[in-house]
Amino acid sequence: MESSQGRAPLGGMFHGECERHGVGEPKLCNFGYARGLCADFPDESAADAVRFSVAGSAEGVVRVVWILEKDHAPMEHGLLEYRESTGEFVEALKGVLGVQARRFVENYCRAASRPL
Repeated sequence: MESSQGRAPLGGMFHGECERHGVGEPKLCNFGYARGLCADFPDESAADAVRFSVAGSAEGVVRVVWILEKDHAPMEHGLLEYRESTGEFVEALKGVLGVQARRFVENYCRAASRPL
């Protein structure tokens, strides 16, 4: 059942280490739009949220679209290709966005291999 807050953008809820708060469950960060709700949301951040979606998957390559949002509108986007054989992106994103993209594609690959 989907949360009333919406779909988890990384394909699942995560516990982990928040760059600002340390270890815990970054509930706000799991859905984006923490600006104004989290005292430690970085003022210098241009985006409010990031979304990922699988654009296609064939012959061991997963194509992932990423979109940065500001005020619920897209502000920047891109396409990544992930090679399942190597477990790597052809051209990886750096920083937090890169870590989030990896988590998203790992969740996708794990879910895709489960029998229905």
